[in-house]
Amino acid sequence: MRFTSRWLTWLCLSLMLWAAVVESTHTHPNKSESASCSICVVAHSTAPSNSIHQARPVFAAIGLLQEEEVIAKARISISELGIRGPPTV
Repeated sequence: MRFTSRWLTWLCLSLMLWAAVVESTHTHPNKSESASCSICVVAHSTAPSNSIHQARPVFAAIGLLQEEEVIAKARISISELGIRGPPTV
């Protein structure tokens, strides 16, 4: 990688780490200040409810299976014709 892209990557990672540390460790001396803090408001807001409704599957026949009788054709292998029988004593 080039020097600038490597430097930019490390800068972004360090800013993200710094923001995570600051967000998790910040405090307020009064409760009135925490009511106006955007980080605290988001952290203490209620979790969104699950409003996902999944549709039921619809089963419908799209065709019928028509079976055909399969007859295997016998083939003589060339290797079977070249095998010598057992020796006679």
